[in-house]
Amino acid sequence: MKTLFSLLFFLLAFTSFAQKVIDVGKSTLPNTAGSLYSVGGQPFQNFKYVKVVDGTPYFKEEWMGGKVIMSGGFAYDSIYLRLDLMDHSVHYLETGGREMLAAPGIKAVILSDSGTGKKYQFIHSSYLTVSGKTEPGWYQLIAEGKATLLKRFVKTINETKPYGSGTTEQTIVTFSSYFLLEETVLTPVKKFKDLPNMVKDKKEELRAYIGTKNLSGRSDADYADLISYYNSLVEKQ
Repeated sequence: MKTLFSLLFFLLAFTSFAQKVIDVGKSTLPNTAGSLYSVGGQPFQNFKYVKVVDGTPYFKEEWMGGKVIMSGGFAYDSIYLRLDLMDHSVHYLETGGREMLAAPGIKAVILSDSGTGKKYQFIHSSYLTVSGKTEPGWYQLIAEGKATLLKRFVKTINETKPYGSGTTEQTIVTFSSYFLLEETVLTPVKKFKDLPNMVKDKKEELRAYIGTKNLSGRSDADYADLISYYNSLVEKQ
C-alpha cells in the first residue's frame, strides 16, 4: 500500500504529512531510542480488564515494536507498544519489562507487525488540523495527500453473568468507521461508493476507477487505493 511508511523513509514522509495534518513544527524528528520512560509515565495495573473473556481493548493484543512522536517533536524509537483504543492511552515496556502507561503529550504512534512487516500509523485527535469538533482518540492514517483518509475504532464492553455464576464476564466489541479529511473538513464516510461524491472534483474518474479495479470497500486497501488515485490525479493539475 502506497501510504505505508518504510523505516528508511519514515522521517521524510512523516514531516511532509505533519505539515498538512498535525503540524509537528519541526523539520527533523530526533530519535531517542528506548528512553520514553524519561519523559514520564506510571506502572500499569490491570484492574480494568481482568473480567474480559473475549475481545481486546487494544488495537492489537500482542506487543508491537514501534515509535512515538511527542508534542515537542522528539521521536522515541525501538519501543514495545500497545495502543488502548478504549481509554486512548499508550502502553509501553520499559527496559526491565515492566508495563508502563505513557504520560500525555504523544502526537502519533507507529506500530510495526514483525510477522508481516506492515506498519500502522495513528494520530491523536488533539493534533488533527480540522475545523469543528472531533471525537477524541486515535485515528489511523489510511491514505494522505490533498485528501486524507482516516479510520477510527470504537470499542464497547458488554457484561454478562453466566448461569449459576456469581461473577460477571466482559466481552469487548470493536466497531470502525472511516473519515475523509479535505481542507480541514473532517467528514464521516457512510459507504465506500459515497467517496467520489465527497471530494471536490474528479468524481467521474473515481467512479470509473472503482469499476475498473473492482473495488468493493471491504478492506483498508480498497480505500487507500481509491484515495491515493484521487491524490495522484489532483497532483497533476
